[in-house]
Amino acid sequence: MNISIIILNFNDGERTAGLVKQIKGYVLFDHIIVVDNQSTDNSMEVLLPLKDAVTDVISSGSNGGYARGNNFGILHALKNYGSDYIFVANPDVSFTEDTAMQMVQALKKNPRYGMVAPNVKQGFNAWELPGFAGVVQSLFLVAFSLHKRKVRESILNSPREVVPVGVVEGSFFAMSAQAYKAARGFDERTFLYSEEIIMARRLLSAGYREAVLRDYFYDHLHSASIKKLYHSSKAKAFHHFRDSFRIYNRYYLHTTALQNKLFDLAYAAALIERHLYDGVYKLLP
Repeated sequence: MNISIIILNFNDGERTAGLVKQIKGYVLFDHIIVVDNQSTDNSMEVLLPLKDAVTDVISSGSNGGYARGNNFGILHALKNYGSDYIFVANPDVSFTEDTAMQMVQALKKNPRYGMVAPNVKQGFNAWELPGFAGVVQSLFLVAFSLHKRKVRESILNSPREVVPVGVVEGSFFAMSAQAYKAARGFDERTFLYSEEIIMARRLLSAGYREAVLRDYFYDHLHSASIKKLYHSSKAKAFHHFRDSFRIYNRYYLHTTALQNKLFDLAYAAALIERHLYDGVYKLLP
């Protein structure tokens, strides 16, 4: 059994290096693959000294976003190491080796689960796979947070240790190589956001489900790299939501022209909500 973990870096070398140093001693991982997504800072200078027999530091060659960068790293693991299980972790997460081991055990014991994750300690990391109404709801911060809170409560109160969910957040998860291949990887037409929704749809079409480990947790600083790039603004990065959801709507939900117009109207309203959020956030001490 060969297990690899992919860490995608963009202009966040110090944080990425910190995660690599944390997990370098985890015997579970045969390979740590750091993919630099064409950073424009000194990330490669920070990351290259980490290279050793366990850790690869490679460049994606261009910044094609989350989906393309992680596909690049996963395909590297499959081609060079024949990995059976693949972890994907953002640089801003932290987790124990025991939690990671339990994720692999869950995949082995439940082969129809193509992807599993622990619960996140901060916020929420699972929700229902959305239809068109769910997509509209996802645009709005308050409505979507309430939805995810409800899903989290159902996970924590479930009698099952491995709880099936619709979508697992892309910040930290594990997949079987078989499921990844069946789903044909991440959709590289997206740049940022909604990749995990499309992956969940692809997995479901291939006969796989996603799940959360009820009793295991990880830490997540929630988009620390993105906040750094967009100066903690919810509104500045929001056009990526729009673009990715348009892809999801068109190619996976096959929405009508009327639905597409309704989506654009909802996006405009949700953008106002995010500007209001940013304004309140700046006033906080």
